[in-house]
Formats: sequence, structure tokens, C-alpha cells
Amino acid sequence: MVASSAGYNPREYWLARGKVYKEQFKYDPEKRLQEDVLLDYLKTISPFPTTVLEIGCGFGRISDLVLSNFPDIKEYVAVDMSPEQLANAKSYVKKSDKIRFIESDIQSLQLDRKYDLVLAVSVLLHILPGEIEQVAGRFVSLSKRHVINVDYYEDGPSRQLAPHNFMHRYEAIYQSLPSVESVKRVPVAEKKAFSTLDAKQSLFHALVAAPDQ
Repeated sequence: MVASSAGYNPREYWLARGKVYKEQFKYDPEKRLQEDVLLDYLKTISPFPTTVLEIGCGFGRISDLVLSNFPDIKEYVAVDMSPEQLANAKSYVKKSDKIRFIESDIQSLQLDRKYDLVLAVSVLLHILPGEIEQVAGRFVSLSKRHVINVDYYEDGPSRQLAPHNFMHRYEAIYQSLPSVESVKRVPVAEKKAFSTLDAKQSLFHALVAAPDQ
């Protein structure tokens, strides 16, 4: 793992922030829009994945959302490096009988199988630029068919970001991987009568080639 970027060490930062993240978290219109776009998109996938691996589950916000809306899921594995985040997730997620929690970062994660869907929401924007291609490749290697991430993204030059935030060119990164057959981007934005709510995020869906292809 790269030690730091502008003083940012991912592991140190998130192990510390994980201790207070849940109590400091506040819903806002952008987070609700993020959830709406994710759910709407997941509903277009057919057949829907029955096994899901979520990377960077935090306190379980997305885990609970997905499990509550897709009852046919048979197995859901939620991974986070913060023990405090996982403790919060265990009490937050309602469908706890279907979920298994693993304490690990993506680089150290040890799994002996692949999942229909690998999911990460507001996770990859925290990955160092020097590591993003490796991490995206790891996501793809753990997926039987679908990889979905939702992260900060703008078409033009990136604005000035906090030291722990990065904008990566996800489409190009996924397309560079031999096992990815297509990539789709869906902006996290909502047009209203007189305005547009733009979360400056996009959903990226990489479709992994089926094993017999």
C-alpha cells in the first residue's frame, strides 16, 4: 500500500474516522438521491444477483437498503476495515440473518469464491490514485458478473478536493481490464421543474464476461 498522498494514509484515516463516523453522519438530499439512483438501477438488473459482496460497508447504510429492497438475496457479505463501523452495522442492518461481516481492507481481503455482484458506494473516491487500478481489478476478480460503484465524478477537470478524496476515470480503468466486456455510467442527478440536484457523483456498472465466454 502506498504510504500517503498529501499526508493522507487511508488505513490510518479510516480506522480513526470509523470510531466517530456513525454519530457524525447526517442524511442530506444528495445521499438520499444517491440511494434512489442506486435502487432504481439495481431494479433493472435481471436476473437479480443472489450473492452480494459489499466493500466498505461502513455502518450498514447501503447494506440495509439493498437487503430491505431485494428479499431474494441469499447471501450478503459486508466488508469494512473499521471494527467500530462493523459493530454499528451489526445493529443497524435489519436483515441480519442474511449478512456476514468481515473486518478487512480490500488489499488484504481473503475470499475463496466470487459473488454475483460486487458493490461499493462512496468507497473508491478514497483510494489513492496509485492504487485505484489494482483495487478496481480486485473488485472485478471477485465478481461473477456485476461490479457497481457509486463515487464522486465530474466530466471536466476535478475541483479542489479534500486530501482523502480523489476523482478517478472509472470507465477507462474498467475498460482496460480484459475480463470487463462493458461499462455504463449513470449520473447521480435529478432534474426538477426549475432546478437540478446534481450530487457530482455517478454510478458505474462494469459487466464482467461470463465464465463460458
